[in-house]
Amino acid sequence: MKIAIIGCGAAGGTAAQFARKTARDAEIVLYDGEGYGQYSKCALPYVVRGMMEPDRIVEFSPEWFRRQRIEYREERVDAVDMEARVIEGSEESYDAIIVATGAMPASPFPAEGAYFLRTMEDAIKIREEAKKARDIIIIGAGLIGMELAESFHEMGLEVKILEYMPSILPAMVDGDIASHIRKNIDVDIETGCRVEAVEDGVVIADEEYRADMVVVATGNRPMVVKESRVMDVNMKCEAGMDGIYAAGDCTSITDFFGRKINVGLGSIAARQGRTAGINAAGGNEEMLPPVLSRTTRIFGMEIAAVGLLEREAKGSISAKYSGKDLPHYMEGKSIVVKVVADGDGKILGCQAVGSGAAAIVDRMAVAIYNEMNVREMARMENAYAPVVAPTFDALSIACGMIERKLK
Repeated sequence: MKIAIIGCGAAGGTAAQFARKTARDAEIVLYDGEGYGQYSKCALPYVVRGMMEPDRIVEFSPEWFRRQRIEYREERVDAVDMEARVIEGSEESYDAIIVATGAMPASPFPAEGAYFLRTMEDAIKIREEAKKARDIIIIGAGLIGMELAESFHEMGLEVKILEYMPSILPAMVDGDIASHIRKNIDVDIETGCRVEAVEDGVVIADEEYRADMVVVATGNRPMVVKESRVMDVNMKCEAGMDGIYAAGDCTSITDFFGRKINVGLGSIAARQGRTAGINAAGGNEEMLPPVLSRTTRIFGMEIAAVGLLEREAKGSISAKYSGKDLPHYMEGKSIVVKVVADGDGKILGCQAVGSGAAAIVDRMAVAIYNEMNVREMARMENAYAPVVAPTFDALSIACGMIERKLK
């Protein structure tokens, strides 16, 4: 058996590993246009900040893959004959091909002289240029934009963020949670700002903004090879043609709620990679539909969310609890939890800010998969000790608030 994998990000690198675990004698060829091996793109803002050197975020080096008898080729693949399963420029044919080409930065406006963050080389270049700068404009207040804002702030630069939507982190949290987060961020943020163009340090919007550097963080678009497109895959990561699989940010998939989404989270990409790698090697693996668990830590705040936002769930009901993560007589830390449910109380989503936010949404991911009701969650037992957690935690209280609304 011969397997080709195009791309060495979270999806491609993981696919290579699980293909090897599944078929010990398979011939596996991994194509990587960058040459670093598999590294964490989510850690690139820390490379920009100087917290980490580039080699530290490399999880599996080219040498590591070669030790696993995976042929690592530092080559960019531009086209694939899907029917023949042949990669352009090569006469080799494969029994299976996994397309994991990822995504590239997208800008809805001309951006002359602006910087984008997607690759290791981008991070290195931005870090070096930032050392010469005094101020910087970031266009986009999504995850990457906000994480970069923190990095530049820590580097001592004056930071201004311009965001088209009315609130920050628009794909991650609802506006009320975003407002809470924004109160704790010590950089200048302007929302509702429509940027028309960037021209060498000048941002043209409703007015002109100037800075030594401009970084555009307005999202990504799938990167495809010739003879392919954004690849629609099922839960086995099959791409609709025999022997062709796809994984990661170049794919679209149906999520738990029945929506067709473009994959943009490393956690989903890695699970797709595992699934594609196993199946390409002759296995029979099926992943769970994504519920979109996501988290970050910026400006000292742990932020996490899972499932649907309130604005995405028609006819939904929500409740938000603001308090402490410990009993009132202990010196607990602030925590905000918002739960979204349908009209019958079935849990659809959760957003949390504060200590343990990611653990909270992980619990809610299980609740969503099992179609639990807020009535059950409000009564669910949680571990208790005064120095660790209260007898009724924030999640139980928020679910109880929705239950009372339903009554």
